[in-house]
Amino acid sequence: MKILKYLFIMLMAFGISPLQAQENENFYFSKIVEGSFEDVTQKVKYALKAQGFGVITEIDMDVKIKEKLPDVEMKPYKILGVCNPSFAYKTLQIEENIGIFLPCKAVVKDIGNGKIEVVIVNPAALMGMLNKPELVSIAGEVSQKFQAALNNL
Repeated sequence: MKILKYLFIMLMAFGISPLQAQENENFYFSKIVEGSFEDVTQKVKYALKAQGFGVITEIDMDVKIKEKLPDVEMKPYKILGVCNPSFAYKTLQIEENIGIFLPCKAVVKDIGNGKIEVVIVNPAALMGMLNKPELVSIAGEVSQKFQAALNNL
């Protein structure tokens, strides 16, 4: 019971009602796609581009981990930093420190047996924590575009 009370206090401190917390508990969207890692990665980039987002960073986490931890084996895992300049600019006008959330992230990861999981951040859930309705509105638009990109895979 103490944990629930503490959680309620923390949520209220961030301006999030318990109902909003339930709605926003999914900080990402995901979809499992069949295909090769390379093909699915290209499809993700294309689907995001069709929604107005460009890939501005690309990190091969499996390669980076292997460089630092040579004994560790990891399946292909790529982090894409995606951005729509118009949305980024609008959010920066509302909150100049929003850059800590930019660029938005998409993950492409090999989960085996010819299946690739694509995970994209849900900015509407994250922006809900900042208690700025203008940001939540913009983030809602971005979330819809990310969901559309996933649906088109």
